[in-house]
This record gives sequence, C-alpha cells and structure tokens, in this order.
Amino acid sequence: MFKIIPETKEIHLTRGDIACIEVGALNQEDGSEYEFKIGDIVRIKVFKKKDCGCVELQKDVEVKEPTKTVEINLTSDETKIGGIINKAVDYWYEIELNPDTNPQTIVAYEVDEQGKPLEKIFKLLPEGNDEEW
Repeated sequence: MFKIIPETKEIHLTRGDIACIEVGALNQEDGSEYEFKIGDIVRIKVFKKKDCGCVELQKDVEVKEPTKTVEINLTSDETKIGGIINKAVDYWYEIELNPDTNPQTIVAYEVDEQGKPLEKIFKLLPEGNDEEW
C-alpha cells in the first residue's frame, strides 16, 4: 500500500510495494507554480531517522519535457529498504531540485511556530501489510 498524507507530506509505504510520488514546486520569488524544464533533476533521498548521513534510498528523475509536476516512480526492489521488518519503521526523506548544480529543496524539514523542526516522515510498513489507511 502507498499513501501520502497531504497535511504533513508524510509518506506511508509497504516494504516491497511500488509507489508513484507526484512532485510540484513553487517559485521562490513570487510563490507561483514552478515549471520544470528539460534537463532538471528531481532527487528523492530516504535516510535513517536522525541520521541524514545514512542514505537508504536515492533516486534521480530527469525531466524530459516542460511540466508543472514530476513523477518519481519507485520500484518494488527500491522500496525494500533495510532488512525484513515486523513493525513500521520511520525514516526521513527530502526531495531536491537540481541537487548537483543548483540545489533547491522542494520537500524537507520545516519548523513550527515555536521553531521546533518538523521532519518529513517516510513510514515503511512490513511486507504483506494490507491494513486499511
């Protein structure tokens, strides 16, 4: 199963399932919708909770034509992060635009009104999990 919680951008995914994450971005100057250009790279990184140096999954998608959204398709093999699990495991994730040339974060940490960091959760559920969301 695969689901994105819109309010928090939390991703829930059963280990070994496929997923399609649709990504959009806003222009920093005026807040309008960003139009991805040919050759733009969108990267998703999933890493261990509280350890951004331990990347468990990284995937780049190259934009082939101008568009307002990019789909990041994860295969069954790519979502088999870590070892076999018997309970849900929280990872953190971020999505970047052109990470190697002109990095701009699309989805990552934010802070609440009190300045407390709000991480982006990638919740991996055990294989065969078919509970309803």
